[in-house]
Amino acid sequence: MSFVDLVLFMLNMVNKTMQKELNDFIEIIKKEPIKYKKSAMSKARVKISPELFIDLNEGMLEDIYSDKEEIKLDYGFRIIGVDGSTIALPNMDILKDKKQSENIKEIYGKASNQKGEHGATSKISIMYDLENKFVLDGIMNTLHSSERFMAIEHIDKLIELKKNIKAKYRDLLIYDRGYPSFGFIKYHYTRGLDFLIRVDGKSSFKEVQQFTRSKKVDEIIELEVTKYTISSLLKEKQHPNIKALAQELKVGDKMKVRAIKVILPNGTVEVLLTSLLSQKEYPREIFKELYFKRWGVEIGFDVIKNIFNLENFTGLTQIAINQDFYATILTNNLCSLILNDVMEEKVSLYNASKKRKYLYQINRSFAIGSMKHKLVLLLQKNVREEKIYQMIEDEIMDNLVPIKPHRSFERKKYSSTKFPVAKKASF
Repeated sequence: MSFVDLVLFMLNMVNKTMQKELNDFIEIIKKEPIKYKKSAMSKARVKISPELFIDLNEGMLEDIYSDKEEIKLDYGFRIIGVDGSTIALPNMDILKDKKQSENIKEIYGKASNQKGEHGATSKISIMYDLENKFVLDGIMNTLHSSERFMAIEHIDKLIELKKNIKAKYRDLLIYDRGYPSFGFIKYHYTRGLDFLIRVDGKSSFKEVQQFTRSKKVDEIIELEVTKYTISSLLKEKQHPNIKALAQELKVGDKMKVRAIKVILPNGTVEVLLTSLLSQKEYPREIFKELYFKRWGVEIGFDVIKNIFNLENFTGLTQIAINQDFYATILTNNLCSLILNDVMEEKVSLYNASKKRKYLYQINRSFAIGSMKHKLVLLLQKNVREEKIYQMIEDEIMDNLVPIKPHRSFERKKYSSTKFPVAKKASF
């Protein structure tokens, strides 16, 4: 198997046994009467750096975002969500070479499950375009890594990507309440990035506490630099750029942010902080909708973890785990590109074609499953792209699902059902 074929194989949503996947790939994609053993695959993949999939993803994103007319914006912004999660890793001790063993638990960390068992676990974080459904950046790190500092790395990567994209965008980054700190907010201002962050009413910012207790619902407040602020920045070890902020600040300096209260359907009042200070240009009413777009990050994690079955790793070594993680992100973005390109207009026309009880939308799980093998075929030379696109389109359009309004479900962190009926594998 050539280097290119090996990369294509790793992008082909590998979920069955390795030998079965190899046999199917050779028969369906290569159409060659040859045999390729999984042991040979394991040896060959060691030569492929996970960075390859990162570079391919970045190159694709640069091309996609260079065509501004094809990109969905909201209030003039790319709406970008950032969040973290955890994934379970293989637990076996693998012989790295004759002298050294590789223990995944020691590399990434371990966490206990409901049964009290300790399994290898990694912290992951993604930066996700909520409207266009592209993962702009993914990070896989040790279990005890800080989500805030992984977010800093996302910001640095976003700045890098923006330099290489011809079209220019304003970005609004949305975060949940685990992220805010003075240094984190200041980092956005120094990089020219706008933000929307949920904060705890009992946060360390005394100005936020005062706003929470007041009857005001929309106010420009000033966060003041204290000795603690500067000492905290000086103690920063992971990110020199954050530590450098301490040199630019002095006690008593103030930073303006806008504090907004939004009321949830259950009556809970949440406080949001944003850099969008103009109350005229950005009225308070838009922020509840904007913040709830952040839920799209959870959907993005669900796609990566439960549709692509990220935790069903194809190898047991660190390099294999990293290959699978970054290959999954690239495959997800390729699928989103096809769905955005082929399907959006078709579904709109379908909904407008006649009066229906419900509007219909793409069944994303089924749609991704329908691209198994076809996606890899599209990436090869001398193929009939129109025919493959039509096959994908026909399958997806025949399996649209209705949008039933006013449906909400309580979020359950754990499920006692290992294979839920509503989440059957799509490939």
